[in-house]
Amino acid sequence: MDILDEYYQTTVFRFSSEEFVNLLQRLIIKKEEEILLLKDKIIKYEEKRRTHEAWYQSLSTFKKLFAGRPPIHHQAVEYLVNVKQRFHNIEEMKKRIAELNKIIDLVRKEPNIDQFVLSQTLMDEIKRLIEVEGIRQ
Repeated sequence: MDILDEYYQTTVFRFSSEEFVNLLQRLIIKKEEEILLLKDKIIKYEEKRRTHEAWYQSLSTFKKLFAGRPPIHHQAVEYLVNVKQRFHNIEEMKKRIAELNKIIDLVRKEPNIDQFVLSQTLMDEIKRLIEVEGIRQ
């Protein structure tokens, strides 16, 4: 099976259908690991924020004046960076996983396809996976 670039319509990879499905499944596993890593980072940020808030609330009124708490808008930006953006990245990865699953289903339904066209971003991800894992084409 030839894997073609969507833009240039040139053959970039040549795999058997089983190898291609296995490669896509490894890509899905890698994406799921990245999702778990991002969720772990979100949980750690929330725990840190909660412990800091509990510490601040335990202070006396006089000590709160000198505690040096960051302004509210700094906390909002911190939340955007540490939580909201990561949730957005997780949603994008889930969409990519769904796209990969559709491709796998298509290849399994028709294993005799000679050519398969992929987007440039997916080609780049496959290239990176091949480089990291040292897979031969």
